[in-house]
Amino acid sequence: MILILFLITIDYQQLVTDYGIAHNLFLQEDYNQALKYFDAILKRYKGTEFEDEIRFRVAECYFNLKDYPNAKANFEHILRNSKFSYLEPECLYAIGLIDILQNNFKEAETVLQQLLKNPAYQEEERANFALGVLYYFRGSYEEARDKLAGLNLLEAKFYYGKSLSRLGNPLEAVKAFKEIIDQAPNTPIATLAEFSRAEALFFNKDFDGARVKFNDFITRYPKSPLIDYAHFFYAASLIHYGNYASASEHLLPLTRHSDNLLAAHAGYFLGICRMNLGDGPGAVSSFQKVRADYPNTNISTFANLQLTRALLAHGDTVQALTSSAQLATMFASGELASVGEYLTGMIYFKKKDYINAANFFESLISKYASSSLREPAASMFLYSLINTKEFERAITFGSKYLKDFPEEKNEWRGRTYYFLGEAYYYANNFTEAEKCYLLTTKDYFGLELNPYAKLGLAYALYHQNRQKEALEIFENMSKVPYEDSALVMTIYLGMGYTQYNLSEFMKSRETFEALANTFPNDERCAVPALFYAGMSYYNLEYYANAIECWEKLIQNFPNATKSAEAGFRAGDTYFKALEYDKARSLFRWVVENHPSDDFARSSQLALAQSYYNQKNYDEAIREFQKFLDLFPTAEEATAARKGMEMCYYQKGLESTEAMQDFVERFPQSELAADGQYQIASKFFDDKNYERAMEEFVKVVVNFPSSSYAPDALLLAAECAVNIENWLKATELYERYLGYFPKGKERDAVYFNLGTAYFNLKDYGKALNNFKVVVDSFPNSQYLDNARHNIEVCKKYLGEAGVMTGSEGIQTDSLKEKK
Repeated sequence: MILILFLITIDYQQLVTDYGIAHNLFLQEDYNQALKYFDAILKRYKGTEFEDEIRFRVAECYFNLKDYPNAKANFEHILRNSKFSYLEPECLYAIGLIDILQNNFKEAETVLQQLLKNPAYQEEERANFALGVLYYFRGSYEEARDKLAGLNLLEAKFYYGKSLSRLGNPLEAVKAFKEIIDQAPNTPIATLAEFSRAEALFFNKDFDGARVKFNDFITRYPKSPLIDYAHFFYAASLIHYGNYASASEHLLPLTRHSDNLLAAHAGYFLGICRMNLGDGPGAVSSFQKVRADYPNTNISTFANLQLTRALLAHGDTVQALTSSAQLATMFASGELASVGEYLTGMIYFKKKDYINAANFFESLISKYASSSLREPAASMFLYSLINTKEFERAITFGSKYLKDFPEEKNEWRGRTYYFLGEAYYYANNFTEAEKCYLLTTKDYFGLELNPYAKLGLAYALYHQNRQKEALEIFENMSKVPYEDSALVMTIYLGMGYTQYNLSEFMKSRETFEALANTFPNDERCAVPALFYAGMSYYNLEYYANAIECWEKLIQNFPNATKSAEAGFRAGDTYFKALEYDKARSLFRWVVENHPSDDFARSSQLALAQSYYNQKNYDEAIREFQKFLDLFPTAEEATAARKGMEMCYYQKGLESTEAMQDFVERFPQSELAADGQYQIASKFFDDKNYERAMEEFVKVVVNFPSSSYAPDALLLAAECAVNIENWLKATELYERYLGYFPKGKERDAVYFNLGTAYFNLKDYGKALNNFKVVVDSFPNSQYLDNARHNIEVCKKYLGEAGVMTGSEGIQTDSLKEKK
């Protein structure tokens, strides 16, 4: 009865009027006034059938006023007490959005999953939109993309584009934002989409595209709440392209912005611009202001770092060291506790005092493992060790450091990989260097060191003899207009080297000649370019062109190490063309100008050889001796001695005296036996048998293992025969049989030995030696004479061994046989 009476008292006309006023205020986005009306209506009609709907509108007002706790409390009240089921999913949806906005992602997902259990909401775009937004804010961008794809809500398209941007697909993101702009022009969400389109390009490192779109935004939306942020990103894009002056104009007004984070970042990048414009004091002022006015922002940490750089750029090393010491004192603990060590290390590094720099970086790493400067310090520590050529130490540290701190993903980790790759490279561990360079190029594409990492990768492949893979990288890099001339030179040199190693000599010639013509005065480039242009010509058999390149190198860069090899190769080319005078001129130049170079030895040796080839043995001997004087312990000294031997030997062929000189100088030479044999033969031919016998014996005594020894001993015996020194003859023949028991002339030796004994009237020994010929050499040419001589000996001996006759024997001179 009471309820009926209460309902009768409701003034429906007044309710409709008040509700209409509140609703219009809501539509006009005057949420404060709308809330007052709805709140008054709620108090008046609390407990009635209208309470839930009115409370829902109250909750909506709180939501739009961003009073999320009160909004959520009212939505939850409806869920607990509502008599109308149609409001339940709407409340769940609203609560899910509030949880997302308050970063309560776990609760939001629970609520939204509960909402999707309602069959009517399983295909409801708003529910899927809310879930997609939840995934976006939670960082699950792939799930967000999949949930938001295909939804018609403009808000869904917006977060779909944001998700694509985060996933590194800026082109599709831009398409999504453009769709919003086309469907809802001149609306707040279109403005936001326009900004986000430029932002997507910026964060995906398309700074050129970002510059264009942020400039468009500044022009079209000068009164947008996002205009100052657009100026900031536009300036950042200009900085990327080195337009520091224009960037400064956009940043300066932002340094006074009410948004402290924006002001701090603007001040920091203004300092960067001023430093690059050579305004040291201005840069110092900017970094000091960021450090002083915004100490609680992360960017202030980097301002502290850049402050020291600015002081160094301004040339104030003492003040820079003082600044770093002050920072170490100011920040004895906390995030900036490591700044002092880092800045001091950087100052020493800038002064090229790499040992002290390494000590400070190493100290930071060991003392402040949790510091945000740990990774920069690790990179700079490696860089310092590379500059001191402590490659193994760098490798030991770097490999352990990466295992100890594997999770870092910032750009400094890319630098750490790069410098570790450099350490491996210079330690000749090209396989590990390749791995580090690959990590830098793939995972840190926008890093300023990326081109150098690509270059390192190409050279690592080159040294692993993977020439085609290396060439592909060199050729791709050669198409990019890099401003660093040293980088350009190294790229083209690498391309030329790989072309050369692949025997593509025409291409390598073109590459090296282009380099030599482009950088004719830069020794780093012109020297190897001219040298390998010559090598390419040489392999193409264009010898005159090769010599021209090498002689140009010698003329322009006489002190370059490679000039020694160029001089030798040019001389060697003349040498092979038998143009010995030109060859000798170049060889002498190498020896005189690069006496410590390996090619000085080769040049001196070739110089001597050129005289030998022309049979100018005296000059050749002089040059070989010069080699031995200059390079007595060189490996080629053996060849020089051999060359000198050949000179004396060749001279010996012209006279006995010269040959004797040769044998005396080189008694251990392989040719000494031949020389001694020829000396003896000359005396033999001159019928000076006494001297010939003496010289032949020297062959046997001094060169017993030579091929001349057996014949020399036989001829010595023959000399004794010729002068009828039968006793000496028997001695020499007996010696032959003892020295050379398997000699080919043994049948003749036995025969002549028998003859010598016969002439000594020792018929018994004569008989025995003739019998050896008959018994042991049935095919000997002396067989018949030996049989005859046996009979003669027997007659002389008689049966009792007494000589009974005077018949002569048959003889056969060994000399006549020869």
